[in-house]
Amino acid sequence: MASAKQDFERFVRWLYGQDRRSSADVRRFANLLLANFDDLSGTSRQRSQRSVYIAGLMRQALAGVADEAPAQDGDNPDGVWPWTRLRSFTLGPFRGFRTPESFDLTKQVILFYGRNGTGKTSLCEGLEYALLGDVEEASAKRIAPQTYLKNIHARRFEPPILKATDHKGREIDVAANPDTYRFCFIEKNRIDAFSRIAAKPNAQRTELVATLFGMDQFSEFVSHFNESIDGQLTLIGEKQAALAARQAALAVDQNTVKGEGVASQSLHDEEVALAESFAPGTTYAGLKLLFGTADSPGRLEELDAILGSVPPVAIGITRAGVLAAFETAHGCAVELNEIKAALLAKSDQVSFKGLYESVLALQQSVGDRCPACDTPLDGPSQVAVNPYDKAAEGLKRLQELGVLQERQKIANSEENNASREIWRILGVIRDYVVAQSERETPIGRYLEELPAEPARNWWAEIYPQPLKDQPPTPMLEQLLSLADRIATQDEASRRAQEERQLRNAERQRLIDFQLKVQAQDLKRQQLRENVEAANQRISLFNENNAVLIEQAAQEKVGIERDRPLKSLYDNFLLELRSYRDQLPAQLMAGLNDSAKELYNSFNRNDRDEDKLATLHLPLTGDGKIEISFRGKPNSRVDALHVLSEGHVRCLGLAILLAKAKSIKCPLIVFDDAINAIDHDHRGGIRETIFESDHFAEIQVVVTCHSNEFIKDIQQHLPVGRRNNSKVYLLRHHDGDYHPKVINNIPSANYIAKAKAEREILNDRGALAAARQALEMLSQKTWRWLASHDQGALSLQIFGPNNDPQLRTLCDSLLKKLNEAVTFNHGNKEPLKQAYGRILGIPEQNLVWTYLNKGTHEEADRDDFDSELVESVIQTLEDLDKLDLRDGR
Repeated sequence: MASAKQDFERFVRWLYGQDRRSSADVRRFANLLLANFDDLSGTSRQRSQRSVYIAGLMRQALAGVADEAPAQDGDNPDGVWPWTRLRSFTLGPFRGFRTPESFDLTKQVILFYGRNGTGKTSLCEGLEYALLGDVEEASAKRIAPQTYLKNIHARRFEPPILKATDHKGREIDVAANPDTYRFCFIEKNRIDAFSRIAAKPNAQRTELVATLFGMDQFSEFVSHFNESIDGQLTLIGEKQAALAARQAALAVDQNTVKGEGVASQSLHDEEVALAESFAPGTTYAGLKLLFGTADSPGRLEELDAILGSVPPVAIGITRAGVLAAFETAHGCAVELNEIKAALLAKSDQVSFKGLYESVLALQQSVGDRCPACDTPLDGPSQVAVNPYDKAAEGLKRLQELGVLQERQKIANSEENNASREIWRILGVIRDYVVAQSERETPIGRYLEELPAEPARNWWAEIYPQPLKDQPPTPMLEQLLSLADRIATQDEASRRAQEERQLRNAERQRLIDFQLKVQAQDLKRQQLRENVEAANQRISLFNENNAVLIEQAAQEKVGIERDRPLKSLYDNFLLELRSYRDQLPAQLMAGLNDSAKELYNSFNRNDRDEDKLATLHLPLTGDGKIEISFRGKPNSRVDALHVLSEGHVRCLGLAILLAKAKSIKCPLIVFDDAINAIDHDHRGGIRETIFESDHFAEIQVVVTCHSNEFIKDIQQHLPVGRRNNSKVYLLRHHDGDYHPKVINNIPSANYIAKAKAEREILNDRGALAAARQALEMLSQKTWRWLASHDQGALSLQIFGPNNDPQLRTLCDSLLKKLNEAVTFNHGNKEPLKQAYGRILGIPEQNLVWTYLNKGTHEEADRDDFDSELVESVIQTLEDLDKLDLRDGR
């Protein structure tokens, strides 16, 4: 089988096809990857291994790659193969062969058999290497050919020598060419893998075609290409963008420097406007003088000093207020005295009022009796007057007295309040006197000595007129004089407060303008700092950004270099995947009918309705193999869903053989492939490959560990091909680590064995082989008659689990031929004659005794009739020459 590298090389040549429009750059890139295939195939898409490798490879070597298609050795243009049949093969040292071993391959059928480990796989790998130039297993295991192919005992390997016969009968050397010979090999592993894929979900069957045709390594190789290599290329100018951002900042700095004069004039205009807004005619410098400095205080500091002193507080005492307080207190006292006099005049009524109220208070507890004498209010013995009614009526008459009493309470409260107000006012005056350091004056001492709780009407000694018999007390006029002084001081405080508010407003206005001036000065300072910083950044720009400038320059070169690489990779990946997607169509196109015919031939013993009516092979990687059965020809189903594993294997083999036939392969090598097929189908496959006309012109090489299958092939090979076959037996070494190759194996064909025994006059041995040959030919004759609807025989069997005697079977076959009057066929008369001759030998003859029961060791037996033995062998040869294949 071709390796992934050979398949990739085929893809590169496909890019150069006449119907392709691939760009020269894509072709050169493909050639570059082909030249570095071994390293490339060692990478995968994991962690972008492959894209990293490819990006570096493109940058380093793509420019030096020529746009030339890979050379193709040993082409077979127009389907003309360079040779018709292999001739000889020399192998070794190579894998399991330690020394050179030559094989004669001149026959059309070459059969190799032997146990596992005797060198059959090494033999096939030698043919694979000679025809394809590579061994798939080495590539799959990623083992270097020099290591994989060498014989471990000889410690080296020699390329096998393969010779063939060309169309003119000349011996030529076979040159390896995977394109030409890849479909010559049919391997057990590929059929096994094909059957395993059938058991997988649909989403995992995309490798179906690649696996069957041995291109799974290539398909896997293609799958490891990353979707893009953008991450490994320089495509975005990050450094250039960063540099551009810094250059934009540089432009801002340059504009700042250039605009310094304009900005300065604008600030000057703002300063002039600010000074004018403070007061017309004020300059900006004059405005700043108002705020002052540490060395030269200004108006603002002056105002701070003025407003920093504590202003006098208004006391709130006036002459009128003092007089009003005394007058109010005096009025309350007069009113209270009048009320007291009125109550005194009605003192007797006060007693009655208390009595009446007490009586009514007892009404709730003793309301049914008199509270004084306990006499009932009702009944035969009752009071003359109801005391409760009398009390209620009395209280109504004394209602005016209650009003007076209530007025007394109010007047008393008002007098107290008025007295406290006078006391408060005098306290304020006292504080003033103390503040004026006049505590030791008579009025000061009086005010100091006022008790905290003065007696009732204490102020009467001052207002309205002091009593004559009282000791000297301050005159009202003295208090009023103090009140006038306080009022004068309060007026001065009020005027000072008004002036303070004006100065505070002036100071606040100066502070507001001071803040504006500070902000304006900050603007000018900021302008100077900005210009200085801009000048510094401008002068140091190249020095500070030298690394970034260099990186941006390199990045620009990288972008100019890598952008074409991105486009190139993307286009290449489209071409590669397009090629992979077209592989099913390329490999399976036109195989539907031939593969179906082979499949049905393999399964010739199935019921007719279970054979295929149609077969539709997929033409895309994700397509399905669809079939319809003869029992339901219009119903197409997924073959891998409905076929058994054995039938799936037959289908895979049929497709491979159909492909080999379609390209007219002169050779098919079965690398243990027959062992991939179950026993139920081996007979049909054997008959299709070795007995039918499908592969009559194709050289067939078979390796197999089943000597029974090899024997069956020899038995059933048509006479014309039987003599054109050769059998090799491979056995384990005898200690020299080299397989024992036996190439003179006698034919296992029963007729050939009978003739060989007859040649040495061993009639007993000849009859033993003749019996086996007759059994085989009679079974074939019976199947042939059945294929023409003449298979119903009447047979006599002696007991259960016994087979009919051979003579009985032959007699029944002859009887069927004689009775089938309407059955006409070219084989009919020769069969009748042959069975007539062999049945003409009497049953009691020693010949039939041995034909019926076989030959065994017996002492003192009679000799066989040599003429009869010869006749039997000749008859068998006549039967063998007939074409007794089903339906023929």
